[in-house]
Amino acid sequence: MKKYQNLVKRTITLIMPFILILGLIVNLIFPDKELSLVENRSLQKFPESDKASIIDGSFETKFSSWFADQFVGRNGFIHLRYGLLKLLGQRKINNIYLCGSQLIENSSLPDQKQLARNLKAINTFSENHTDLKTTFLLVPNAVSVQNNRLPYLSDETNQNQIMDSIYKKLNKKINVVDVRNNLKEHRDDYIYYNSDHHWTSLGAFYAYQKLNDSASLDDYKQMVVSTNFRGTLANGTGSIGIEDTINIFVNKNLNDYYVQESDNKIEGSIYDSSYIDSENQYSVFLGGNKSIQRIEMDNDSKRHLLLFKDSYANTFVQFLMNDYRTITIVDPRYYNDNIDKVMKDDLITDVMYLYNTNTFVEDSSLADVLGE
Repeated sequence: MKKYQNLVKRTITLIMPFILILGLIVNLIFPDKELSLVENRSLQKFPESDKASIIDGSFETKFSSWFADQFVGRNGFIHLRYGLLKLLGQRKINNIYLCGSQLIENSSLPDQKQLARNLKAINTFSENHTDLKTTFLLVPNAVSVQNNRLPYLSDETNQNQIMDSIYKKLNKKINVVDVRNNLKEHRDDYIYYNSDHHWTSLGAFYAYQKLNDSASLDDYKQMVVSTNFRGTLANGTGSIGIEDTINIFVNKNLNDYYVQESDNKIEGSIYDSSYIDSENQYSVFLGGNKSIQRIEMDNDSKRHLLLFKDSYANTFVQFLMNDYRTITIVDPRYYNDNIDKVMKDDLITDVMYLYNTNTFVEDSSLADVLGE
């Protein structure tokens, strides 16, 4: 096997210079592309040159980025690289573990200074609003829940220790909802996507049972809206043949409701089917990340929820709708208005923080929104 791997490496070394020269010639002929659909990001355009940029080296840097981004057949080479690395026994690409038919992202290391600031802001906000019920739900990622699927002797970061440290620093009056055991019990089920960093609707449901232990799968009509979802982890590695199914869970006992978007546009559903034919199919939930959205339900609840969240909550909201009269959803990454006015206008009685751990430990916007 080792002899075969060495032969593959030598062959790649010999042919690569010819491929690069040919690619440079073709790149100069064909127009630049603006977006990589495989990686879901903008691509470097050919840089403008002048004496100053050549002297300070910035032209060379941008030229290298342009060549790498605009290389003709680049997407094919991304997929080829993935196949070759797997063939050579590679177990991780770009901090993403190759786990057979599943890709699992490693746990992020906390930005300790910013994390401390966010936790202080949450505690202070809770102390300033003692009349509100505050819930904190931190979602573990697949790397800790499904660590049994990781490659042998993998070097993953211990996410459980990070989560335990966060919980210890929260105000005791905050209701910490630890869903790790709920998800661990179902670790062999389809609770995280194979090609994406998000959890599935089923994973979100099992976490919701920690909030409402009477919830049953029989309460929901499950509908498949996509069978060819290809997520961020697949795009980040260039994987081939790893796709997912997206299900939505519709509560059979849910009354009428409407959604008010940040631009005051009214929608009749929390699901946006227009994304099913896009490169970002996960945005079928809530239409993706918005600065603020309001959902008003036709029920008898007297509770009004303010939900601070990341994209994991987009899937979770479908389970909360019978529990509240209104849900005001704020994504701090895009929100820059007065949160106290929102609380007053929307008659808030409950506050919930719902983040996946990898996002929360790197978040740089929550404290600002909370006024810290």
